[in-house]
Order: sequence, then C-alpha cells, then structure tokens
Amino acid sequence: MEIMEFCQKVKRSLAADAEEGIKISVKEITKNNGVILHSITVSKSGMNISPNIYLDGLYDAYESGETFRWVMDEVRKIYEESKLESDIDMSFFMDYEKMKEKVVYKVIGYERNKELLRKIPHIVFLDMALVFYCHVPQAELECATILIYDSHLKMWGISKERLYWDAQRNTQKLLPPRILSMEEMMREIFAGNIKEAAGGEEKPEDGMEAVESGKMYVMGNEKKLFGAAAMFYQGVLEEFCEKKQKSFYVLPSSVHEVILLPDDGMQKGEELWKMVCEINATQVEPEEVLTDSVYYFSRKCKKIKKLF
Repeated sequence: MEIMEFCQKVKRSLAADAEEGIKISVKEITKNNGVILHSITVSKSGMNISPNIYLDGLYDAYESGETFRWVMDEVRKIYEESKLESDIDMSFFMDYEKMKEKVVYKVIGYERNKELLRKIPHIVFLDMALVFYCHVPQAELECATILIYDSHLKMWGISKERLYWDAQRNTQKLLPPRILSMEEMMREIFAGNIKEAAGGEEKPEDGMEAVESGKMYVMGNEKKLFGAAAMFYQGVLEEFCEKKQKSFYVLPSSVHEVILLPDDGMQKGEELWKMVCEINATQVEPEEVLTDSVYYFSRKCKKIKKLF
C-alpha cells in the first residue's frame, strides 16, 4: 500500500464515526530540508485552529506489521490529546506592534532549503540561514510556531532589517541558552530530570554551567526547540571559551542543538566531518538535519568559521 492510499484509508475510517460538523482532509506538508510529510487535518465547524496528525511514522509501523486497528487507535489517541475545545485568538498576528515581542529566529541549512528561502526573509551566514518565526503565546499551543514569510512583511509594512533587530533582542531572552556536558545530557535523557543526591529535589540549571567531567558539550536552549541558533547568541560562545580556556569545534547535531568539542590538538577536521555526515544520514530525522559541515569557534578571533 502506498502512503497516500494509507492516508485515504485512515481518513475514511475516521469519517465513518466522526460527529457532525467535522471535516477530515489529507495534506502533504513540506518541512525543513524539503522533506514532505503526510498528515490528516481534523477541522471542526466554528474552530479556527485544527490539529495536524502526521501519519508517516504510523505508515511505517503498519508496513512493518502493526494492525490497522492499532493505527486507528493511535490516530484517535493523538487527536484527543491535541484537539482544542475553543478558538484561539490570533488577532495579535495581524498587528506587528502586538506581535514584535514574540519574533525569534532559528537556523536552517541553506542548500537544502533554497526553494523555501525564496519566499521568506532570511540572513545568510556561511552555509546556514537565520529565519524568523513567531511563538504563539497561548498556553494551549505551547510548542506552536508560525514561520514568517515575505508576504507577512508586506502586510505589516516593515523591513527584514527591522525583523532581524527585534528577533535579536527577543530570542536570547525568550529561549535562553543552555550548555551541558555530554555526560549530563545522557543522564538527562536516560534518567529524567537530574536530582540532587540529598532530598530528591530538582537541580537548578544554569545555562552557562556544565559538568566538568567529559570533553564534549551540548549547546541548545532551555525549550529544547531550534536550539542550534544559540551559537549566534551574543557573548555565549565567547564566554564559554574563556571559561574553558579553549577554542571549540562546533558540530551540528540537529536544528535543535550543536556539539561543542574543545580543540586540544588531537582532532582532525576531516574525520569530524565524516562523523557528522554519517550521524546525519543514520541517526537524525531528515527534517531536523542542520548541515553536514564542521565549524570552528576561535577563542582568539571570537568568530565562527566553516572548516569542511
């Protein structure tokens, strides 16, 4: 079964027992790096926000032997968890004066996103591009973002330079940087929140602190969303380099984080590049790949340059 046929089958199954006023449609959605994902949208009459339920992972599970009944149970579960009971006030987005405090930036690869970049304001840096989006402020849409297009700038009557200035002011404040040692990151992944040895209380995190053991560090932001952009935050890499008395290789782990590797004279840039390419090809979701490049932040020059 092809994926579009699978999507239509899911649509028919949902529609068979949907309540009155529900409209179900199948969509192809282009994500970062030109990756096309497949979803169904469940629209309710009178609602201005509709959840997208991505089906690619469920399709893979179905092709690997899961039953269609299991697929539909998962779809209904996702819908129940993501549906909204009332409209979301989006009127702020029409007025830039109301919206400007919510403008932030993220970083994506330039080459894989050339088609998208023709339509959106961006700042090119090496083989990457800073692009802009809006955090939707309502609690119901905690992780929702709205990518900003050239058409939005025309609607607001502002320049790309104004957008960039506001995003520079907001991003570091709304999405504070966080640097963890690889050891601490692994503990967080496998053991949940790090607890203090006594009392079991959550350990407060300082965005500029890292466990000293181990040589590799992970840089992102406290929201764990589009955190690779933290490498462009003013003063963050400079301060970390001074603290460690080292220059650092910057390895793009994904659009959400980068790996910082201190330059102790033992690494070879070409070997690091091969490692980045292999990890991107085998361990990172295609839509979350940043670039296959290796970068270097010099403690002396205080600048990022591309090595490979």
